[in-house]
Amino acid sequence: MHLTKLLPTVVLCAVAHMGFSQDNNDTNVATHPLNVTIPEVALLDVYDANTGFEATDINFNMADATTSGTNSEAGLYDFGALGYTDLWINYTSVTGAGGSGFDVTRQIDVQMETGSTFPTSFDLRITPEAPVVVANGGTVDSAGTVTAGGVALGATTAIGTNATLVSSIESVYTGDEAQGVRITYALEQNGNFADYQAGLYQATLRYTLSDL
Repeated sequence: MHLTKLLPTVVLCAVAHMGFSQDNNDTNVATHPLNVTIPEVALLDVYDANTGFEATDINFNMADATTSGTNSEAGLYDFGALGYTDLWINYTSVTGAGGSGFDVTRQIDVQMETGSTFPTSFDLRITPEAPVVVANGGTVDSAGTVTAGGVALGATTAIGTNATLVSSIESVYTGDEAQGVRITYALEQNGNFADYQAGLYQATLRYTLSDL
């Protein structure tokens, strides 16, 4: 009698197991979707290798550019004595494909922001060098092309107006600190000495990695 009572339980368990077994559509192959999303990215900063931090105040004093010697004059400025180097533009860009099979590219523009002041008949020359990127961070082409000779802000490119410093940027990661595009600042005369006026001039430089 003991075995007779157990039999319905065993049968019930077997039926339950069959209810949770494979469905009628199973084969020796199974598939399911997998999605990967890569968002567009546009990031940059300016690193100052002289200080080891992101760039902040940079000062030019024309008193440091007067020529020396027996016949030196306060107005005989040696513009070559005024310069600032070892700034690096670090940037990351992830782009998508454009129409007709062409890649969409970005560019880095720079300007003196509206509200800045800058001496008349002067230019700030920003000269870029070819990009340097970390291993596997991009290629010579994807890192972009620098503007030959750089750009001049002030008398040449008015305050509030963009000038393109790097173009044709595709997907690239330059890395941080002394990576990316190395730039040098230099003051240049562009106009007549009669336009010079003493004072403290304060400008803010804005770099922009364009959106798509």
